[in-house]
Amino acid sequence: MQNKHLFIALCIAGLAGITMFTTSCKKVKASISDTEASAATDNVTADGTSQESQNLAEQAHSLGAAGASGMRLADANNLLSACATITIDSMGTTDTMTIDFGSAPCICHDMRYREGKMIVSYTGKYHTPGAVIDIHYNNYAVGPTATDLYSIGNSSTKHIVNNGFNGSGFMSWNVTSSMYITKPAGGTITYNESKIRTQIAGIATSYSSTNKFDISGTATGIAANGTSFSAATASGKDLIRDMSCRKHFTQGELDITPSGASTIAIDFGNGACDNIATVTRNGVTRTINLR
Repeated sequence: MQNKHLFIALCIAGLAGITMFTTSCKKVKASISDTEASAATDNVTADGTSQESQNLAEQAHSLGAAGASGMRLADANNLLSACATITIDSMGTTDTMTIDFGSAPCICHDMRYREGKMIVSYTGKYHTPGAVIDIHYNNYAVGPTATDLYSIGNSSTKHIVNNGFNGSGFMSWNVTSSMYITKPAGGTITYNESKIRTQIAGIATSYSSTNKFDISGTATGIAANGTSFSAATASGKDLIRDMSCRKHFTQGELDITPSGASTIAIDFGNGACDNIATVTRNGVTRTINLR
């Protein structure tokens, strides 16, 4: 997938010049400082990396070791290119799938570079009710260029449980992650999330560009500069991931709160597949273009 998140907060940083204003003789902070922008940046970076790992595992499950599917072709909705080798070891009730991008950065169909391995253990495929899926990392790194890679610590984990179908007939998953991400310029992001991912459209059996997911939940972490933060999807504004729109969320709001500061809200819109979002704090709103 696209990793939209690496670039959203770069736009947020540009809002640091918004002026202070006064209400009833009390100063209310409307600007976003560099420190806070960094915390927001690191949150969305980690969130995007986590989402991306899940999408890669889902597509690799659909491909299988033979890789005969057209999902390796240079299509706007595909992620994995021929440089990713998929191997599967069957071990009874739990199988292990290794996605190996090699020891040097290789470019995938989402125009992102990857190296190292993602190791996925699973009791069933992503769309199998009751399946438990764990993702681990071995010298794995990803980034927009071959020399601008974010390294995922080998102790990072992602745990996914398929809940089957809910009362509305939609399949859902509980997702928890603990990730340690070293930035290209140095410093490590610590990120922990607890999310519910619900498929609200598409084929509930395998990876497809017709799939659409509703994502809600919370996260906490520590930015590379040491600033702690919390994040949550806004009430009634869950994030929508439309797999036919590779780069960005198409809808929803993510609220990020740096330690000791008021909340920064990122709104991804009302369903259009575009590169437009808005950033709001204390009633001050600006429109940003996502890369």
